[in-house]
Amino acid sequence: MDIFRVMISRLLPSCLAFTWLVIAIACGGSEAPPPDNSEMEMNESEAVAEVPTSPRVFFVAPLDGDEISVDVPVVFEFGSEHFDISPVPEEVEQARPAMGHYHLGVDATCLPAGELIPQAAPWIHFGDGSNTIEIPLEPGEHTFSVQIGDDEHRTMEDLCETITVMVEEGI
Repeated sequence: MDIFRVMISRLLPSCLAFTWLVIAIACGGSEAPPPDNSEMEMNESEAVAEVPTSPRVFFVAPLDGDEISVDVPVVFEFGSEHFDISPVPEEVEQARPAMGHYHLGVDATCLPAGELIPQAAPWIHFGDGSNTIEIPLEPGEHTFSVQIGDDEHRTMEDLCETITVMVEEGI
């Protein structure tokens, strides 16, 4: 009888652990619970709500604070988000809504909204809808503004960005 008790006392814990393991696997206890879809939907809607949808214009290159060599022309590239860029039509009776084109102010800052962008220095017009230009620059600090204008070349609210770059010799 003592041998029987010794065998049970040694085997019983192992048998119980094995039994619980078999039950857990058979019932799917080793898998993670399925995700709570209501929580996922809430997070997705919150993420959508946080994405800015207001239009903006920006410099792709150069960037604010860049130091640039005087030995090569500076390549400017502009970008926009949530706003259509288009060539200006040959005949403009009225500006198309939510559509415009780029203007680059050389050593100039943003003009107020609704103002006519001069078709002369310091402004360069991109009425063909393009977004790049190469410009040779003298050494020194330069300020540039990319500003979107409508078909009538009028500035638009909050569609301007200004950067400052340093053009130097020996870079």
